[in-house]
Amino acid sequence: MISQTEVQQKFTQSRKLFIAIGTLAFAFLLSILLSESASAHGYIESPTSRSYMCKEKLNVECGAVQYEPQSLEAVGNFPASGPKDGEISGAGVFKELYEQSQTRWKKVTMNGGKNTFSWKLTANHVSESWSYYITKKDWDPSKPLTRDSLEPKPFCFVDYKGAKPPMNVSHECDVPTDRSGYHIILGVWEIGDTINAFYQVIDVNLVNDGSIPQPEPKPPVAPANLVTTLQTVKSIVLSWLPSNSNVGIKQYDVYRDGVWCGTTTHNTFTDDKLKSDTTYTYTVKAVDQNGLVSSFSSPLVARTLKEEGNNGGGSTLPLWDAKTVYVSGNKVQYNGLEYVAQYWTQNNTPDNSSAWKLTSSVVVEWKSTKAYLGGDKVIYNGVEYVARWWTSGDKPDQSDVWKKAV
Repeated sequence: MISQTEVQQKFTQSRKLFIAIGTLAFAFLLSILLSESASAHGYIESPTSRSYMCKEKLNVECGAVQYEPQSLEAVGNFPASGPKDGEISGAGVFKELYEQSQTRWKKVTMNGGKNTFSWKLTANHVSESWSYYITKKDWDPSKPLTRDSLEPKPFCFVDYKGAKPPMNVSHECDVPTDRSGYHIILGVWEIGDTINAFYQVIDVNLVNDGSIPQPEPKPPVAPANLVTTLQTVKSIVLSWLPSNSNVGIKQYDVYRDGVWCGTTTHNTFTDDKLKSDTTYTYTVKAVDQNGLVSSFSSPLVARTLKEEGNNGGGSTLPLWDAKTVYVSGNKVQYNGLEYVAQYWTQNNTPDNSSAWKLTSSVVVEWKSTKAYLGGDKVIYNGVEYVARWWTSGDKPDQSDVWKKAV
C-alpha cells in the first residue's frame, strides 16, 4: 500500500512535469508568434515617410533604417501600449529617428482634406487594422514625439478584420483642415495574429485655409579643404574654408575620432592636451543661425610631434612642411632658423618667400626674392646690414632702406 508521503511526492513530480510541459508549449507558441511577426514588414511609400526618405537619401544621418525602412516593428495596440514616449518615431528600434527639431527632417507638403496613404509591404500578413494619428495644434516640434504630442484618437481608421492585404495597400483619409505648418502623421499597421505592429511617421508641411507653405530650409554647405596648419607635441591646429548659408554661420563643431571635441565661431581650431606622436582623425560640421547642421567635412588625419620635438636642434618649433597650409602667426623652423608666417601660405620655403618673417636673432645672407621687415639683419658682400623698413629686392649697398650694422 502506498503511503501518504509517496502520494505527495508523486503529486509534486507530476505537477513539475505539467509545468515543464506548459513552459515548453508556451515557448513553442511564442516562437511561432515571433517567426510570424518577422515575416510581416512594410513602410509608407506615399506621402513619403521619414524612414523611406532615409532610404532615398533625402534624409541623412539616419543610421541602419536607411537599409530597412520596413522594419519599424514594436508591440502593437497603440496607444495603450507600443513604443515608449520619445521613441515612437523609431519604433523603439532606430534611435536616429527619435531626433526631433523644426528642421531635422525633410517635409512633404500636403493639403488638408482627402489624401491617399500608400503602404509598400515587403511581406504581407493577415492584418487587424491601420490607424493614422496627427500631432496636436500646439505640439512642440523641438521635442521627441510622445503620445501627448498626438491627438488622442486617429483621424483615420481602417478595419481590415484579419484579412490578408496585397503587397501594395492604399487608404483614402480626410486629413484635418484646422491646422497648418509642420506636423507629424503617425501610421500604425496592427498585425492580425501577433502582438506586434509597424510604425511609420510622415513629416508634413500642412497647408490649409489658403496658407502658403514655407520653403524647406537648406542646411549649410559642409566645410571644405580641412587641413592642419600646425602640429606640436601636445596640439594640432586645424583650418578650413568658411561654409556658406543664406542665414549665416553660427558656429563650427569639430570632431576628433568621431567624438565632438570643441566648437568655434572661426574657421580655425586648436585641439590641445593631446598625446605626443599620436594620429587623430578630424571632421567638422557647420551650424547656421537657424540651427541647421551641415554634413561632415572630408576627414583629415593629423599626427602630433614626438616628445623630443626639437629635431636635434635648439628650437622646439615644428619643421616646415611643404604640404602644410600655414596662416598668419604660425611658427616653424627651417634650416635651423625660426620663422613666422605673415599670411596664408603653402609650399613657399621660409628663406625665400615674403610670406615668412625670420624671427631668429641670426644674420643671414641677403636674397633678392625675400621680403624683410624693419630690424631684420643680413649679410651682403661680406658686410652686415639692418633693414630700416619693409623691403624686397633692394640691394643693401644700393638702397637707403638698408643701413650698415654698427
